[in-house]
Amino acid sequence: MRRRLQDSRTVATSHSKGAPIYYMTARVSFKKRKDVHERVVWIVSVFESPYEIMKYDLHAVFRLGNELYGKNAKSEKSMIIREIIDKKIVGHSTLSIDEHKEQYKEALP
Repeated sequence: MRRRLQDSRTVATSHSKGAPIYYMTARVSFKKRKDVHERVVWIVSVFESPYEIMKYDLHAVFRLGNELYGKNAKSEKSMIIREIIDKKIVGHSTLSIDEHKEQYKEALP
């Protein structure tokens, strides 16, 4: 007997109902060898404010750390997103902002 696969599948939602995905240019400060540097970098995220990006978007923060320090850096990586210079909507996520924040809570130990 064949089982119905439709029961185990997730229902796809409309892309227009999810959170917007932004391509942003941001000013970032970071400390390297006791000197503070500033750089303008790009970020792709569903979160708009620098605080929310630093708190919830682990993928973007990890990518910034690798870009600013290199993948082999052993020292403490301290960086702050100072401001968002400009942002542009490039698409929509299938999840809402609250669902993205829930994913962050599940990823933490």
